[in-house]
Amino acid sequence: MNTKLHLLRLCLAFLFSVSALCARPFSFSAGRGAGEDYAHPRGTFFTHAVAKQFPMEGEWLYNVAVNGRYVGLYNDRNHWGGLVHFGSFEFENGREVSIDISYHSRIDSFEILPIHALNLIEVKRTGRRSLRIRTDRADQNITLVVNGEHKKHVLHLFCNSVDHRAPKMEDCAGYRKDEARRLHYFGPGFHDLKQILGHTDQLKVENGWQVYLAAGAVVYGRMGMWETDKGTRIGGRGLLYNDTANPRVILEANYCRGADVEGILIHGHRGSCWQTALSHCRNVEFKQVKILAVRYASTDGLDIINCEQCAFLNTFIRANDDAIAIKGLGQGKPQDCAPTRNLTFCGMQLWNDCNCAMGIGAENRTRIYENIRFMNSSILFSYDDPDYHEMLDERAALAICCINGTYVRNIRYENIDVYHCERLIAAGFQPSFWFGALKGDQSTPGGMQDITYSNIRSFHNSGSRIANKIHLYGWDGRGGTPEKFIRGVTMENVQIEGRTLMGTGDDAFSETKWERVSEVKVADRP
Repeated sequence: MNTKLHLLRLCLAFLFSVSALCARPFSFSAGRGAGEDYAHPRGTFFTHAVAKQFPMEGEWLYNVAVNGRYVGLYNDRNHWGGLVHFGSFEFENGREVSIDISYHSRIDSFEILPIHALNLIEVKRTGRRSLRIRTDRADQNITLVVNGEHKKHVLHLFCNSVDHRAPKMEDCAGYRKDEARRLHYFGPGFHDLKQILGHTDQLKVENGWQVYLAAGAVVYGRMGMWETDKGTRIGGRGLLYNDTANPRVILEANYCRGADVEGILIHGHRGSCWQTALSHCRNVEFKQVKILAVRYASTDGLDIINCEQCAFLNTFIRANDDAIAIKGLGQGKPQDCAPTRNLTFCGMQLWNDCNCAMGIGAENRTRIYENIRFMNSSILFSYDDPDYHEMLDERAALAICCINGTYVRNIRYENIDVYHCERLIAAGFQPSFWFGALKGDQSTPGGMQDITYSNIRSFHNSGSRIANKIHLYGWDGRGGTPEKFIRGVTMENVQIEGRTLMGTGDDAFSETKWERVSEVKVADRP
C-alpha cells in the first residue's frame, strides 16, 4: 500500500513539475539565437541554424522557438543603430504551431504587424520578456515591434509552408548542376557563388532553367536572368545575400519575356545597393518573396524599370529606401522610351525607413505610366528620410513623383492598411530629385489623370508636421515649359486615425496646391 502511495506521489510530482515547466515563461539566452537544424519525423515542420559563415552583427537580442525548436535568426544594423533580426521556418499548412518569442530586455508593450492581415489563433504575454503566438496558417510574415521602437530592434519572422514542389534529390546536401533537368540546386548549408563559378559571383540563369534554394540554404552572391521565357524560375525557401564586398543588384531580370521568382529570401547585408531590379521585362511574376535590406541608403527593395504585364504577389519588402520604386530609365525623351504599364501588386507587406513605400518615379523616362494597381496590401512603417525629416515634398507612403514630363494614367490604390507613416499621399511634378542630385527635364508635355485611392486606412499619427498629409501638385510651366495638370483624383473611404475624409477642405489637404489640381472627388464610401 505504501509502495503504491509512493508511486502515486512520484507520478503527481512529475506531472506537477512538467506542468510548471510548461507554464514557465520562455527565457532569453543570446546563444539560442543561432537556432538549430531540426526536421520533424513526419516532415510537418523544420527549423534551421544560422550559417556560421554569415557575418552577424553583435549578439542576438531575440530568441524564437517553434514547438520548442529554436529558429536561427540573422541580423543587420539599421541607420539608427538598431539590430534588425529576421528568420524563417517551415510547417505544414493547417497544422497548429506555437511560436515562443523572448527579448533580451523587458517588454512593456508590443505590436504585431500587419495584425489585420494575419491569421493568428492567439497572441499572449507569457512573461516580462516573452510572448507566444499560435497559428495554423503558413506563408505568413509576422513583424514584432517592441516598446514602440520602430527604429530599433525589430523582428521579422517568415512562416513558410513546406515546399512540396521541391526537386527530389538523392543527396540533398551541397550544390548540384543537373543538365538533364536544367536545374541548379543548392541544398541546406552555405554556398559561395564565387567559389562555385570561379570567374564571377553572379549566376546567370539561362532560359528555361530552374534555380532552387532549399530550406536552410544560404547562397552568397548574385543571380541574373536575361531574355528568358516562361518556365525560367528561381525558387525555394533559402536565403540569397550579398554584402559590401560587391554592392551590386542581388537579383536582376533584363529584357525577359517571362520568369518566376518564388519563396526565397533576398538580403543586402551591410551594403547600399538595390536588392532586386527588373528592366524592360514582360510577364515576370514574384510570389511570396521576402526582400530585406536595412542599411542607408539606395537599398531599394524592388525596382521596376520600363516593364509591362508583371505581377508581384504576397511579397514582403523592408528597405532603407524605396520599398517599391517603379522607374523609367530609358534613353532620350520620355515619349521615345518604353512604356511602364499593366503592373499588379497584391498582398504586399512593405516597410521603408526612407523615401516611399509604393513609389512611382522619381526617374521617369517612360512614355506613360498606365494601369498600375496596388491592392489588398499593408504598409507597416514608412519614414520620409532619416537625415532630412519633413524637408522633402515628394516623400510619402503612396507616392508619384515625375522629374521628367510624361503621362500618368489609371493608377489605383485599393484596400491598403497603413500602420505607421509620415506623409500619406503625394503626387506631382518636380524639377529634380534629392536636392538636385538627379536633374529633371519638364520641357516635354505630361500630366496625371484618373488616380484612385479606395479603402485606405492610416491608423496612427506620428506627430510630425507632415503626418498623414495629402500633397497634390501640378507643374507651373516655369522656364517656358508646358504646364502639367492633375485631373480626376478619386478618394473613396480614406480613413485617417479612424475618421473618414469627407471633402477637400479637410486639414489632410493642407499641403495640396490646387492651382493645377482639379476634379478631385472625395466620398465616404466606394
